[in-house]
Amino acid sequence: MNQIVSVESSIYIPVFDENNDTYIDKSPYKPYERNCIKYECRCKAGSYFVNNMMYKQHIKSKTHKEFITNYKKYFKEVDEAKETINNLKVENELLKRKLEKFKRIIELLDDEEFHDCD
Repeated sequence: MNQIVSVESSIYIPVFDENNDTYIDKSPYKPYERNCIKYECRCKAGSYFVNNMMYKQHIKSKTHKEFITNYKKYFKEVDEAKETINNLKVENELLKRKLEKFKRIIELLDDEEFHDCD
């Protein structure tokens, strides 16, 4: 019997170290985690890892080390822009809902006012 398994995927983003003003690697996996998310790393096309063991092996590569060293220069702004866009989308949706609520209130008040005039 064949089963279709969906594989969740995400982009690996290193952690910012405030003390040293640099980016560092921190495993996105918890110890002994099962059903891990597949992370794609932008250090090299087609580069990915699916568990802690693969992650530890991956971060040792020369290409990945250079990626981390230059992360701030090439990727920080893009990641921050994506986060800002997502936050603005959420805020926009909340404001749309508020606007719709106030429109309904105004309609109800207008209807009441109209009926009071009769």
